[in-house]
Amino acid sequence: MTKRLFIIGCFLTFSICSLAQSDSEITALKKKLLKPKSSIEETVSIYLALSQKYNRLQPDSANKYLEMSKKLIQKVKSPKVIAETYNTEANYLQNRSDFEGSMAASEKAILIYEKLKDTLGLAQAYNTLGLNYKINGGDNRKVKDFLRIGLQYEQKALGYYQLANNIEGLLRVYSNIGIIYRDLKELEKARVSYLKGIALGNENKNKSYSMGILKANLSQIYREADQNYDGAIALLHEAISIYQKNNIKNSQEHAYRNISYNYSAKNEFETAIIFAKKATQIANEVKNTHRQINAYSALYTAQKGAGLYKEAFENFNFVRNLEDSLFSIEKTSIIAQMNSKFETQKKIDEIKILNKDAELNKLQRLFLIFGILILSATGALVYWNINRKRKEERLLQAEKLKNNELELELKQKEITTKVLQLARKNEFLNRIETEVENLKTNVDGSLNKTSTKISNLIHRDHTDEKQWEQFSAEFAILHASFLESLVANYGSFSKSEIRLISLLKMNISSKDIADILNISPDGIKKARYRLRKKLLLPSDEDIQAFLISHS
Repeated sequence: MTKRLFIIGCFLTFSICSLAQSDSEITALKKKLLKPKSSIEETVSIYLALSQKYNRLQPDSANKYLEMSKKLIQKVKSPKVIAETYNTEANYLQNRSDFEGSMAASEKAILIYEKLKDTLGLAQAYNTLGLNYKINGGDNRKVKDFLRIGLQYEQKALGYYQLANNIEGLLRVYSNIGIIYRDLKELEKARVSYLKGIALGNENKNKSYSMGILKANLSQIYREADQNYDGAIALLHEAISIYQKNNIKNSQEHAYRNISYNYSAKNEFETAIIFAKKATQIANEVKNTHRQINAYSALYTAQKGAGLYKEAFENFNFVRNLEDSLFSIEKTSIIAQMNSKFETQKKIDEIKILNKDAELNKLQRLFLIFGILILSATGALVYWNINRKRKEERLLQAEKLKNNELELELKQKEITTKVLQLARKNEFLNRIETEVENLKTNVDGSLNKTSTKISNLIHRDHTDEKQWEQFSAEFAILHASFLESLVANYGSFSKSEIRLISLLKMNISSKDIADILNISPDGIKKARYRLRKKLLLPSDEDIQAFLISHS
């Protein structure tokens, strides 16, 4: 999740030329709104410009002006302004990680731009669409499929930017294409794309933020493919100079951090520490948790290489706490969003059903009066209509049941994802604990105490009851009568047996269960054997299949 959000942050920066939006530009736009004779199209265009200015700085303000634009869209006669509204909405939703909504808005914009033959508008819309596929596939097992689709859209954007002769747009797309190739492990194609962008920028004497991004990205090819650390460091210093001239502080952290990694690769750890500390200083100033994690990780690497084990362990612990905090925040946010969407959809379904019932009752009364007044033949027609309405109601109920089943499936996937994340975390903690134990034999007494403290923290995290309480509550919602039925048929179960039963019910593998419960594979086998005896199952019957089928 952290990696995904970090990639999102990097890519969205490219689609919005610069994060440094001056107050004077915003003030000038707001003054234009005060002009009494502004047309609706002019007003909407100003709202859209304000939304774009605020997009990365103040999301609430960006959304406010975007919604004001959408309220006036029905009165707008200019197709171009309508397309710009969709395009602005696509960028806003992309920044909020609503990729499906962003894609839908981009596709609407593209349809209008194609009718208008607006090459620049098409370039911008395809660029946003390409980034959605790149970012949305960031943590997906089919990531290469997403990347290939994103690459196709970025190449379309490149062609339209060339037709529009828009240099700044071309620089951004060359950078985006290079990043996609790098993620596909096609480093030479990535290098070619970066070099094309830099050559175009030099030819046009461009010193914009995009040139800094291109040089910073090319430095990663130097480091990863060529081990040309000095060349990479030189490019990163050039990027920093461009960022400073454009007043872009966030990206300076990225450049300083990568300079540190290059010096660490050269075994010049003292210099690496200096640049890592510059990165941490900027990360703390901008108060960005993702950047703090990345910057302090670079500092930990440099300090560990320099033999400063105590300082390295302190930073390691600091990064771990930041990651735990960020994971908790992200998890809470995701659950809140899911619950909000679920409750909203539930209310919509209830309103639809009530409206249908009210409509049906009204029609029934009208048909009854009409049947009394007309011939029996007309009464037969009324009867047919009532049956038709009842059939529609049954279809509506069936659709509602299907929606509820989909919601249940979504909840099931969500809780399965959570326990698998817990398995991965515990597996990672076990590896760290092993490394700490190995370090105890090679360090002095004071660091030994620090290592023991870290081991205790890891053990306490393994046995965190709050996580199990939350899991048990969500499991009980999904499988309301499952455990009650087992207890009624086979007697009570211990806490550890209930946890094992719940994980087997969710079809979690034995390896993942061992990681989640923090016990050995042999321990899992013994626990399954004891549970099988308690459930009175024959030796040839699969206990997991039994629990999955049991309701």
